[in-house]
Parts: sequence; structure tokens; C-alpha cells
Amino acid sequence: MHSDLLQQGYAVTSDQAIGLPEKFRDNFVQTYFVDGVIRHDKGDWPVDRKRARDVIYYEWHDGELRLEEYETISLTDRAGIKGERIHARVMLLHDPQAVELIKAFLTLIPPDRRRSKGTFGVNLFRTYTNVVTAPHRDDEEFIFIYVLNRVGGGAETHLFDVNAVTTDFEHQLQPGELIVFDDERYLHDASPLKPDADGQAMRDALVCTVDYEATYLKPKSGSAAEPGAAEPPELVAAATS
Repeated sequence: MHSDLLQQGYAVTSDQAIGLPEKFRDNFVQTYFVDGVIRHDKGDWPVDRKRARDVIYYEWHDGELRLEEYETISLTDRAGIKGERIHARVMLLHDPQAVELIKAFLTLIPPDRRRSKGTFGVNLFRTYTNVVTAPHRDDEEFIFIYVLNRVGGGAETHLFDVNAVTTDFEHQLQPGELIVFDDERYLHDASPLKPDADGQAMRDALVCTVDYEATYLKPKSGSAAEPGAAEPPELVAAATS
């Protein structure tokens, strides 16, 4: 994974390959991809997308990760939308399996590309039609796309070389598969979902970002943490070190 990411700018693997439990996907979907945790926010696109978000502060100490919830999840002037946006928040560090996921993802970043401290954005997306609207960058350092569940076809992930504007990668991520890539090297998008024989289409995915320092750690003046966050039920608190 480290070699692929350094040499070609992206790497593909699976949740099983990075050591996540066999039932991780089912447990995560049943806990978080439910009404009351994910929601559609006015102005968000596509109009039928539901989402939630968390932001984790991390520090590396002698090869070990320390995690804690960051004070805010707000986004400002991102994805072509002006102003501040605050989506539904879910506190993932209450969940031991979510902690395991975040640590596994951050460990996939090659050691010489890791920052000693930073923020890690976790976006939960449930989509029914269009996954994204156009090829784009997220303007962060690394991007993870992890598919947990899909009904129907389509939703093929594409990476486009930013210099040649050619497709360097095209693959329909299956449930359990994930890709991590260098956001500076590639534009990315995904094709629309295609309904199955019963007319159903849906994809649940995590889109995670290893953020640049300017995203949160050097925030604009006047920003503040958002009010109360939605927490999923019946989670056991987890140590995060």
C-alpha cells in the first residue's frame, strides 16, 4: 500500500486486508446509516443525498496514534458552496470499531508523508442517484473512499491525471473495498448509480480526508464549535490511545 501510494499516487485494498472485523460493515451501516444520524441538509447536492460528519484530531507519538474529537466539523467555502456549513455530527470515537477504522486508515499513509499532528475528516454519504456532480478535488492531502454497501450498478470511481486530464483509474468499488489517493495528483468523480432489476439503487460510503493544516488547525478568526451533536445509541466508550 505504501509503495503504491508513493509511486502511482493511489492504492486499493479492502477492509479485510487491513484487519477490520468481518462484521464491521454490517455493524457500521446498522449503527450510523439510519435516520436520526444521517440527514439531508438544505443546499447540499445531490438533493437526495443523506450525510453525517466527524472530524478527528490526531497526533503521532513514536509510531503510535492518539485520537480525540476535534472541536468543530464546520466547512467554509468548500465544494463551490460559499459560507459556513455544519452537517449532522456523529461522535465516532465513542465506538471502538470506528476507532479501529480511523487508526487503520491513518496507518496506510506512508511514514514519510505523515504529519506529526493533524485532522482527519470522516464523511458518511448515502446516495441514491448521482454520487458526485463533476470531477473535482477536495483540496486536502489524501482522500479515502470506502464503500460499505451498494444496491444496483454504476458508481464507478474515476481518477483523472490533473496534468494530462486522462483517466488513470476506473473501478467500481465493491462493498468492502477502499481506495486512498493523493488529492493533489488527481481529480476524482464517480458515475451515477444504476437501478437494479427491482428499480432500486443506493450506495453507502465513507469519504475521509487527511487534511492540510490550514483546514482546521489554522482556522479563520471568529469560528466556533457547533452546538449539540447527534450520537448513535448504545455505544460503549472507547479509549483512544
